[in-house]
Amino acid sequence: MDFFIKKNSTLPILKYKLTYDILEKYDITDEMLSNVAITFSMMSERTGIYEIANVGADLIINRNRPEYHDEVEYTLAYKFSIDETSSTGIYIGEFKIDFLNEEYCGKITLPLDETLYVVIQDSITKTTVL
Repeated sequence: MDFFIKKNSTLPILKYKLTYDILEKYDITDEMLSNVAITFSMMSERTGIYEIANVGADLIINRNRPEYHDEVEYTLAYKFSIDETSSTGIYIGEFKIDFLNEEYCGKITLPLDETLYVVIQDSITKTTVL
């Protein structure tokens, strides 16, 4: 999976859907996802150094699905800061879900079977607000 963002940008927001296959593979229920900590990390592909390490991310819950009104869709999301996109390059990103319920403890790192490449591309414009 490839995600592209321009240098010194904060948009678009990086989104990673929790597919039915992931939820089923780890037997993740709605109740388990009601008490989680989500973090995002990003490592330089070239140097192997983490540029972002375990920074808080979001879990977006979509219940407004008219065609599947009884199903909930979950998406992990991370909004970059300008500092985090200040260097062009190819990075490897990952989300971690830390289950905080006493009954459901554990941690999952995503994506599972693919690499999440974050490509920060050079931009011909630079916008700063003073």
